[in-house]
Amino acid sequence: MENKEYLTEERYQKTNKKIIVVSLMILLIGLSIGGFLVYNGIAKPNSSKVDSLQKVLEEKKKNLEDKGIIYDDFAKYTDGEAYDLKIITDALDPSFSHCEFDEYKNNSITKEYCAAKNSISDFNCTSSIMFGTFIIIASCMFSGVLYMNTKNREMAAYRAQQMMPIAQEGMEKIAPTIGKVGKEIAEDMAPVYGDIAKEISKGIKEGLKDEDNN
Repeated sequence: MENKEYLTEERYQKTNKKIIVVSLMILLIGLSIGGFLVYNGIAKPNSSKVDSLQKVLEEKKKNLEDKGIIYDDFAKYTDGEAYDLKIITDALDPSFSHCEFDEYKNNSITKEYCAAKNSISDFNCTSSIMFGTFIIIASCMFSGVLYMNTKNREMAAYRAQQMMPIAQEGMEKIAPTIGKVGKEIAEDMAPVYGDIAKEISKGIKEGLKDEDNN
């Protein structure tokens, strides 16, 4: 059976490179998607389409009015040219967002205009900016954590290099104190150790005398 060494410098470096590549890919993908959403929210690229569709509706409205059809806000139309005029007039009304309602979003005359207008509404733009910003921040944080994991060894070595002079200086400062305390302890304990040694020696001698007497 082949004996594989998993804890080798070569494997460590290869794993580090893979993690770095993955972190960079996450960062680039997040910046691309998030940046696109933020750009869409700020630039409103569909505004030109809204303007062109608005002109089409205004032309249709004029043609209906030229036929003598009169707009009636309170009339209950369900079809016909009078209904078309009402739908177009309401959709073009800048004071109220009629395009938020299904009647206008699903109408064959106004649905394309409403779809384009709704796509550049303040709510949609704000949501796009917020979501894009979240993706950018999240991708930066996640890729940053992955990248920092590959630098743990270097960071640990750096911290050790920073602490070693401090530790060495501290040891040099406390060494005389430790030596002095050790010397004082030894001097204080020496008589005690001497008495203990005498008692042990005395006990041994007495034990040997007892054996001789027996």
